[in-house]
Amino acid sequence: MLTILSNLFGPHRAVSIYAFLKTWGLLVVGIVGIITVATALLVFNDDGTHEHDSYLTVSVLSATPVNGDLKYGVVASVRLPDGSATSINEPKEHIARTVGTTACVEKRVYVESGEPRYRFKLPSLCEVNQ
Repeated sequence: MLTILSNLFGPHRAVSIYAFLKTWGLLVVGIVGIITVATALLVFNDDGTHEHDSYLTVSVLSATPVNGDLKYGVVASVRLPDGSATSINEPKEHIARTVGTTACVEKRVYVESGEPRYRFKLPSLCEVNQ
């Protein structure tokens, strides 16, 4: 590498450039790489806007309290109306206590991708919308 730099920049500058690359080159490449990845994530990521689709009453397959206590929330597997199953995490205690054999779930749909997301809601919202 030193001979290539010497041919391009001359012998004295080649030694300075080589010493710089050996000491700071990896750090400079790392910083430029991190900035490139962060910029790409910022530019190419969607804004995450979503719209409410519906409230659903679903059957609960299993529910496990976080850290063994409902005051920290619950992680539950539910059966969706289309027959598929998904896992939903609910960190709020007042909603986690309403998860039993059935639960009220809000279906949200992301605007750009159309991908559905689900989250637990209070049962009164499902009762009003039925």
